[in-house]
Amino acid sequence: MTTAAREQVGAKGERTRRQIIVGALQALATGGVAATTTRDIAAGAGVRLATLHYHFESKSALLLAVLEHLIDETTTALREETGDTADIASCIRGSLRAGWRYLTRTLELQIVQYELTLYALRRDDAVGLAGYQYDAYIKVYQDILQGVAGRTGELDAAECADVARFMLAGIDGLLLQELAKPNRTRSSHAIETLIAATQVFASGLSNNRKARKARRPATRG
Repeated sequence: MTTAAREQVGAKGERTRRQIIVGALQALATGGVAATTTRDIAAGAGVRLATLHYHFESKSALLLAVLEHLIDETTTALREETGDTADIASCIRGSLRAGWRYLTRTLELQIVQYELTLYALRRDDAVGLAGYQYDAYIKVYQDILQGVAGRTGELDAAECADVARFMLAGIDGLLLQELAKPNRTRSSHAIETLIAATQVFASGLSNNRKARKARRPATRG
C-alpha cells in the first residue's frame, strides 16, 4: 500500500471514529449513560456494531472518548466566544457571559458531561480524565485572564489561576441549579451577581499583593 493510500485509510478511519462519537453523544443525550448500549450507539451513528467495536474495544473506552470530545468542544467554544477586553473587570464580565451563553445553548450535552464525569470518577483507570477535564476548563479562563493581565499588570499568574477557579466554581454551581430547577430570569440575575463577586475577588487579590509589596522594607543599594 502506498503512503497516500495509507493516509486515505487513516483519514477514513478517523472520520468513522468521529461519526461514532457524535452518534454516541446523540444516543446518550436521549437515553443516558446507564441505559444506552453500544447497539444503540451504533444504530445512532449509522455503523455496524462490529465497526464500532473495531474502533472502541468496549463501551467504557467509547464513553471516555466521548468525554474527551466534549472537553475539547467546550474549551474551543469558550475560547471562540470570548473577545478582547481592556481590563480584568471587563474580561471577567465577558468570559462569564460568554460561558453562560454556551452552556445554556447546550444543556443536554452538559447533562451528558456530568454523567460521564461521574462515570470516570468511579473507574480507577479513568479518574485522571475527570481531573483533566477540570484542569482544561480552569486553563481556558486562566489563559483569557492572563492575556489581559499581561497588558494591564492587574493580576499575576497565581492570581489569574485563583480567579479562574472562582469563576468555574460559580458557573458550575449555577449550571447545576438551572438543570435542576430551570429559571432563566433567576439564572441571568445570578450570573450578573457572580460577575460582580468575581470582580471584587480579583480586585481584592490585586490590592492585597500591592499592600504586601508596599509594606516590604526598602533595600539599600
